[in-house]
Amino acid sequence: MTATKHWWRWLVASADERVSSVIELLGHRYVREKQQAMRYSQHAERMRYPQFREALLRIAGEEEKHAGLLEAKIKALGGKLPDVIPIHAARETNSWQYLRTDLEEEQRCAGDLHEDLPGLSGEFPEIAKLLERIEEEGKSHRAQLRDMIARSDPQSLWQA
Repeated sequence: MTATKHWWRWLVASADERVSSVIELLGHRYVREKQQAMRYSQHAERMRYPQFREALLRIAGEEEKHAGLLEAKIKALGGKLPDVIPIHAARETNSWQYLRTDLEEEQRCAGDLHEDLPGLSGEFPEIAKLLERIEEEGKSHRAQLRDMIARSDPQSLWQA
């Protein structure tokens, strides 16, 4: 449950219920950051261009760092880390498709964040600031991915 989707529940919820909702939200973000890091690492292994490989590994490291920050907040609120289900092996056939998939996932995460921030800003400002910081880095990731997509050949098959 996000604060904005169910704003009326947020208003009538007890402090414990709001903390539980925030832990749930952070847990969801934590799982996504961990899975994105896995996806970037997988895709980096299959990149044809070494500079793209390096860029994806750098982004994967930043996603892991985000997950670590989220983990610390979850634990500080007394929460338990959710299980992270490993993502399936990549099925795309070329570098361009890998990058498109990565960009689409980054955009999906950004959309979720915009729904969640308004409810957090008042009562949990430091968590809102952390999520805003992660989103700022996400904007940078999306720009890097768009640049790599523009510089890659959509017809080039990945060589195993």
